[in-house]
Amino acid sequence: MAGIVIVGAGQAAASLAARLRALGHTGDLTLIGDEPVPPYQRPPLSKGYLLGEMPLDRLALRAPAFWADQGVTLHLGTPVSAIDPAAKTVSFGPRTLAYDQLALTTGARPRRLPPALGGDLAGVFAVRNLADVDAMAPLFRPARAC
Repeated sequence: MAGIVIVGAGQAAASLAARLRALGHTGDLTLIGDEPVPPYQRPPLSKGYLLGEMPLDRLALRAPAFWADQGVTLHLGTPVSAIDPAAKTVSFGPRTLAYDQLALTTGARPRRLPPALGGDLAGVFAVRNLADVDAMAPLFRPARAC
């Protein structure tokens, strides 16, 4: 039995994994995500996290021990490169993993402004993940009183 593989490691993936365990699923459960950190909240990225008011560890949706305690295997920092539905396998990095059931929880990508509207100008950002916010954070400074 190969178990359940969840592609994507965001809020939907974390909720699905927790719900499966809460409903009594005892088989293998694996999350595969392209970011190097476990599932975290995205709404605070452009608010508390960007402003330095919320540290990275507070963004986590679950305590680090949750994943091990619940028997959820995390493969982080490696995007899925192929899904073979006929063979029931997913490939990521140098690995191929079989599954009985597959859930795709990859979310969406922001639509960027076209260059003609300024999308390629310095200081125009798309915020989707930690890397996006970490890249723009040095450019933000507290406002000065006039």
